[in-house]
Amino acid sequence: VSSIGSSGSSSSSEDLAYLLDKADDAVTENGTASYLITRDPRNGAFTFSVNAEYDLLLHIQRSLDDAFRSSGSAASVSDIESSKIIMKSIDEYCLKKQWMYHVGMEKSRFISKFLERSIDAFVERNDRRDGIANKKFVCVELGTYCGYSALVLASTLRQAVLKYGQDAFDFHIYTTEVSSKLLNVAMSIFRLAKMKNYVSTILVQECDPLSTTLKKHLPDDSDGIDFLLLDHAKPMYLPDLMDLESARLLRKHSFVAADNVIFNRLDGYRNHMKRWEAEGFVETNLEEMNLEYSNNLKDGIEMTVYLRDLP
Repeated sequence: VSSIGSSGSSSSSEDLAYLLDKADDAVTENGTASYLITRDPRNGAFTFSVNAEYDLLLHIQRSLDDAFRSSGSAASVSDIESSKIIMKSIDEYCLKKQWMYHVGMEKSRFISKFLERSIDAFVERNDRRDGIANKKFVCVELGTYCGYSALVLASTLRQAVLKYGQDAFDFHIYTTEVSSKLLNVAMSIFRLAKMKNYVSTILVQECDPLSTTLKKHLPDDSDGIDFLLLDHAKPMYLPDLMDLESARLLRKHSFVAADNVIFNRLDGYRNHMKRWEAEGFVETNLEEMNLEYSNNLKDGIEMTVYLRDLP
């Protein structure tokens, strides 16, 4: 987390640091995070509340208002800090009031660490090759929902910019969604997080090939997708992945994370990756954890790195 601006007092900075640290509160049991869930059981996993997304926005705004009062002003809170406050607020809402489909705290850590590996490899390749230092790291997310996972990606990528410098590393995120209502919610959250300049939202039509839609938005000089997060309609994971492979948007050095592969029993997707691994084209690994905002429903993320261009 970057430092607080000079306009905040020492005690105010300490108050904000406390709010940020609370985002990591969890009890670990056998390597799996366990969280205190106090919501009404009737609002548990796979229950849905009408207008919950808009109620969540109000909850987020109250959390930000509290943080801004602690820091002295909104301007003194960075984009990374704002994002962390928002993610903490969403977690709190889902644990205390209403279960929702966000990736949540535990999965965010795995996704962020996997993304960091991709970033480090990208920067190392750029250091060794002339003429591509100005290429942007292309990050694609399938399934925006309310924008939580995009904030995980954006926060991690912004940390990389601070680590390597703007001249050595730059990025952009492209996130797709089939619901205009959800995109409107997500865009509000990106604005509140001060991340809207780093994220392009794409409303997709289910009848159009995903690769065709993405090519209309990706930079002309792009070599393809550097990091891909799949968290959209589960039956579309494998068809969309194969479409992106056929279009050469996934190639050597691409990193792919696929959420919910255990809970939704996405054996076809995992078998596809295992076949590529057997032929030496990818390295793939399953990270097992609980379903978001649940302590007793098992899930996992398939993490895959493309080692060679596909035939």
